[in-house]
Amino acid sequence: MKKVKRIFIGTLFLFYLIGCSKSVDKPNDENEHESINKVELIFSESGGITKTFAIEDADGDGGNPPSRIDTIVAQPNKQYTVAVKLYNITNGVAKEVSSMILSQGAAHEFYFIPNGINAVIQKTDKDKNGYPIGFQSNWQFSTAGTGSILLKLMHKTALKGPNDGPNVGHSDIQISLPTIIK
Repeated sequence: MKKVKRIFIGTLFLFYLIGCSKSVDKPNDENEHESINKVELIFSESGGITKTFAIEDADGDGGNPPSRIDTIVAQPNKQYTVAVKLYNITNGVAKEVSSMILSQGAAHEFYFIPNGINAVIQKTDKDKNGYPIGFQSNWQFSTAGTGSILLKLMHKTALKGPNDGPNVGHSDIQISLPTIIK
């Protein structure tokens, strides 16, 4: 009787493992996307002045350090509308992948974390569930100073909630942007 019970439990466990395996019919079901190796932050002031700050990293997040990191230069007590654009550059050809990530917005969220500077950053766009994404945001710096902003794009398949912290999921992008407010 014990042997039959063990075989039965073993069979149930085997069915459990098979049921939890990834579907080969949907190999990209975890919101995979092309690598991101260029990021642009487009700052727009209410007077129509627009500045673009870029980060380029040929091998994407991790590996070698970025080949270009522009310093964000802004003014205190001004409000900026900031748009993020993401690119995959392969063999010298840049392909914007922002719309692909936006279509997977329920599994992604940007974080902008100030360090050494006073900044209020509010994400203004939302995914299909009403949770923030961060492709569009409002930024305001209260005082002059020098510091940085940590930009993170977190991949949160089946994890995203309305008030998640910046460490939920895994990072698709994580880079510190030097920032000068003057």
